[in-house]
Amino acid sequence: MNKETYLKQLESKLKRIPSNEVEAAIEYYNEYFDEAGTENIQQVIKELGSPAQVASKILADYAIKDLDSHPGSAKKGLLAIWIIILAILATPIALPIMLAVVALIFAFVLLCGSLAFAAIAILFSLILGGIGCLIGGVAVFIQHIPTALFFIGLGLTASGIGLLAFSPVIILIKNGSRTIARMLKRLFDRITKRGKEVL
Repeated sequence: MNKETYLKQLESKLKRIPSNEVEAAIEYYNEYFDEAGTENIQQVIKELGSPAQVASKILADYAIKDLDSHPGSAKKGLLAIWIIILAILATPIALPIMLAVVALIFAFVLLCGSLAFAAIAILFSLILGGIGCLIGGVAVFIQHIPTALFFIGLGLTASGIGLLAFSPVIILIKNGSRTIARMLKRLFDRITKRGKEVL
């Protein structure tokens, strides 16, 4: 494989990021090849790894960079997690190790996603249950005032807890997705570093 083919394959694998990022990456690796000299091109390719491996590292780095530029976005956090998982899948490690790593990552992400979904479901249940209690309390107000006051108080308490906890839970989910993305990026960096040491 020559330098032009390598860079062309690398560019084709970077279509998911903005064109200015692709241009910067291609320019960087072009200069890297030029500094090594034409006689060392095969050595540089061996050192860098395949275009897919280099692209996966660039995508993982971009995912974290993009996550840092949008600190309030939970969607960016989830996108970064999936991009880094795909980057881990593209690294050349032994199949049994890769299967174990992917299974653990998938289980961890699934657990965190389930906890986030459960927390949001509980909050909505509190809010809707509280509204139901308020309506029930108002409906029985004429028939039995103590029961009506009990249901109205219960409804206000449940709705209040749900509304007060909603914002902190959303912030926790956003920060959690960012933390998971960073942990996966560190794992990816370790795996790629070990892969290069093995090669």
